[in-house]
Amino acid sequence: MVKRREAPASNLSVAKEEPTPEQIEAFAAGVDGGNATPKEKTLDQNAPRNFKTISVPFNEYEYEQLVKGINLSGRTKLNFVRYAMLKLAKELQDEAKN
Repeated sequence: MVKRREAPASNLSVAKEEPTPEQIEAFAAGVDGGNATPKEKTLDQNAPRNFKTISVPFNEYEYEQLVKGINLSGRTKLNFVRYAMLKLAKELQDEAKN
């Protein structure tokens, strides 16, 4: 059950003013970031890898291809996946520019 709180008797004599619609809009704009100028992020490619983690399920064929790829490249599994992702992303960005 919710316990309703009552204001102390000493505060009852103070009249509270209702905010104007302009004050409400100014508050809402500040909360939404309406007056803030958007800043462009600069991302560090050598930053620690603690931003996001994903789990990628593989079937047996895909996993065997991954193992063959890491054996040929001398990379770790994670490094191989990261390298392939970055290489494909760069190729797609280059295609989109042309």
